[in-house]
Amino acid sequence: MPESIFPKVNGNSLPTTQWAQVSTGKTIELKKTPVPQPGPDEVLVKIEYSGVCHTDLHSWKGDWPVTPKDLCVGGHEGAGLVAALGSRVHNLRIGDAVGIQWLNNTCGTCEYCSVGNQPLCPSLQLSGCTVDGTFQQYCICKADNAVRIPPNIPLETAAPILCAGITVYKAILEANVQPGQTIAIVGGGGGLGSLACQYAKACRYKVLALSSGSSKRNMCLNDLGADVYVDYKSSNVVDEVKSTTNGGPHAAVIVSSVEEPFHQALQYIRPGGTVVAVGLPPGKMSTDIFAMVTQKVNIKGSYVGNRLETEEALNILARARFEVQSRVVDFSELPRVFDMMEKGSMHGRAVLKVGDHLSKYPGRFKSLKGSAGPDDVYQSQDSSPTSFVSPTLQRAIKKAGRDFRSDTVTVPTGPVMQAIVNASTFGDNIYDEGGDSSVNALQEKIVQLTGKEAALFVPSGTMGNQICLRTHLHQPPHTILLDYRAHVQCWETGAIPVLSQATVTGVEPKNGVHLTLDDVKDRIVQEDNFHFPPTRIVSLENTLSGSILPLKDAREISNYVRSVPVPANRTPIAMHLDGARLFDGITAEGIDIKDYLACFDTASLCLSKGIGAPMGSVIVGPKEFIQRAIWFRKMFGGATRQMGMMAAAAEAALDHNLPQLPRVHALARRVAEFFRGIGYELLLPVSTNMIVLDLKKMSIDGEVVAGYCRRHGLAVFPNGRLVFHHQTSEDGVSRLQEALFELIDRH
Repeated sequence: MPESIFPKVNGNSLPTTQWAQVSTGKTIELKKTPVPQPGPDEVLVKIEYSGVCHTDLHSWKGDWPVTPKDLCVGGHEGAGLVAALGSRVHNLRIGDAVGIQWLNNTCGTCEYCSVGNQPLCPSLQLSGCTVDGTFQQYCICKADNAVRIPPNIPLETAAPILCAGITVYKAILEANVQPGQTIAIVGGGGGLGSLACQYAKACRYKVLALSSGSSKRNMCLNDLGADVYVDYKSSNVVDEVKSTTNGGPHAAVIVSSVEEPFHQALQYIRPGGTVVAVGLPPGKMSTDIFAMVTQKVNIKGSYVGNRLETEEALNILARARFEVQSRVVDFSELPRVFDMMEKGSMHGRAVLKVGDHLSKYPGRFKSLKGSAGPDDVYQSQDSSPTSFVSPTLQRAIKKAGRDFRSDTVTVPTGPVMQAIVNASTFGDNIYDEGGDSSVNALQEKIVQLTGKEAALFVPSGTMGNQICLRTHLHQPPHTILLDYRAHVQCWETGAIPVLSQATVTGVEPKNGVHLTLDDVKDRIVQEDNFHFPPTRIVSLENTLSGSILPLKDAREISNYVRSVPVPANRTPIAMHLDGARLFDGITAEGIDIKDYLACFDTASLCLSKGIGAPMGSVIVGPKEFIQRAIWFRKMFGGATRQMGMMAAAAEAALDHNLPQLPRVHALARRVAEFFRGIGYELLLPVSTNMIVLDLKKMSIDGEVVAGYCRRHGLAVFPNGRLVFHHQTSEDGVSRLQEALFELIDRH
């Protein structure tokens, strides 16, 4: 098959046959059909979900003005994963989440396509009408028209947006109103209307919803966020609309399937306003030509949007997180869905679940030519005469690209190696007065970044945490309250009772992800009961197994802890943060590190996790605290000598690798979506750079996972945790996807 890259596993190609809902005259039948093969500029998509639209019904019945293909497979709201690629497709990868919409194929060069008006292309091919659509397990789509679905939108949610969502979003764009102006959504209580109201609000317009009935009024005002509601069956609807909008809306988008609202809109639209017709009731629109001309009223028809506009609509949904009213039904239910649609008894959107085992397709998931991963980047660096990346280091970088054990497995990059070699000083950080200048520069950089009074560079995160805890504590008895999974308790060799003589109160978060105030407040031990050691420190962690402790919860816990009364001779309960991956947390949450650290008295910030420094963490806190912590750093063996080189390396890593965290997080989310699609259960949400597989729930032995990965040249721990970092390569990701697909396919 020279014209396509057809993936194989163990020599087995994709299936040769599939199930499809085929239109045969007056009936819809579930039949076995051949799996199509993509042409050079096409992709084959394994359909996960397909929405069912009224256009599908009209196309099947022959009501659509375009002549349908004989024995056509319907459907044009399909969401799935790329299963095969044409030979000239280089901007998509196997496993990418994509959607197939009404516009399946266009010429790309005509006067309409060249200005983004692809729906008017004379060579337009329509999914489910002139070409086979998405009511089948595998569907062909031109690569340029495949809609990229954001990783944080479930495919069953994305499916209705590929038609209903883009239809109303395009109409809103055609209305050409400005933020703050009023747009009327006529039919606001219906399926299209509910999306139109929410899209209009997300675009910052004032929304006047027109529908009928008290239940629709409540839905529009309370659920959809409309600012005003008018019943279009009211006897004086025109006057009501003009009164409530101070002269009429600036635009009206009509998604109603009833004729009368079209005539009403032309009477109440504001001078200079726009009426956008979307609904398709039988009948004709008529207007007073004199009034239309002198009032400069615009009348438009709106059809559907192109690929880029559809991706905009999906991204707005991802940001605004409004509700898509749909329900998932079995693939075999299509005839019943059509029957309900004809009878008017269908509520919301029906979304077909296509196939028995979603995404159980074979795939090798190899990187495509032209996709640059870290291997390619550092290869080009190494060819430079001034490169600081030796062949040995280059091999280490390649190895790190396939290592998913931790984000500590990264090795120095070119800029980091350059910083080590060019460190300005090689002072003794202990004996030299004032310490090493490179260490001081790093500590001052962290002070400015975090807003804390002082900082102290230490060799490791474990040491940083234990120094902080010991510095906070004075005479026992005392207790440290923390998440029962916390690193300082579980992964630092039992250091707390040995070094700080403290007991530990481990708390399990009720939400299964992170601690909240409700978890903490009842577990704090005050000093009024001598039977129990009092809580002297609350130690939190961000991130923990890749999950964020949100700023809101950290702030609530901090405010409460700092309000707990203590005896006059005691300092308040201390708030400490194990910020081993705080930079990941604040990047993912989109917040300022100063705001976050204001919730804590002290923190230990690791620079070798995620940031990619060869070694080191930095403690931050009050000056008096840091001065005392210096003593414990010496006691714990952390008073090292020529630390300038490592401090310079850490500073360079902070500068060069911190901006890469969003890309790393997106990569982890992409792979997590793939794993979900092939049947894996996740223990925690994927918020940053970690995927945690719920191996226990799936009854999979962790050593088996590690064994499959070893056979593909990967390093993983057997605990189900997979960690991504700035040197994770596309080759490593492809190998990981293939290894875990093979495992679950045989499980």
